[in-house]
Amino acid sequence: MSARLRLVKVAVQPFFVLDDGETITEIEHQSTVIPASEWPTYSSERFPREVAEWQARLDAEASDGGGAPTAPPPKSPRQGRHR
Repeated sequence: MSARLRLVKVAVQPFFVLDDGETITEIEHQSTVIPASEWPTYSSERFPREVAEWQARLDAEASDGGGAPTAPPPKSPRQGRHR
């Protein structure tokens, strides 16, 4: 019997920038380890939802008259799995 290749987990390292039209500022975001069983829904549902929520927070800060947006990276339910 030959060895079987199986995906166990995926390490995701997103890179974001804040772009206010004048300045681009890179935002640090920790890598996140996603179990293979959660990868399909993470990449197609959870990650886009978290990014949209983060953008909504940034938009709310901007409309409140707060200066440059300073939102933290999206929170992950798997915070214990951050590296």
